[in-house]
Amino acid sequence: MSDLNDEVPESPATWENVVVGEAKEVAGRALHDDELTEQGEEQKQIAHQVREEYDEEHRK
Repeated sequence: MSDLNDEVPESPATWENVVVGEAKEVAGRALHDDELTEQGEEQKQIAHQVREEYDEEHRK
């Protein structure tokens, strides 16, 4: 059994968040679903912003 202190620190906004956002955007465009397209665009944008903030905080 592993020690809980050996866990890798959690990292927000992994590439998966961006990929899911991209998939929503593409699906929304294909289905002519403006709401789904917008959700995908927003998810990608937020993922990138959170990642930048996380990187800035952990460079110190």
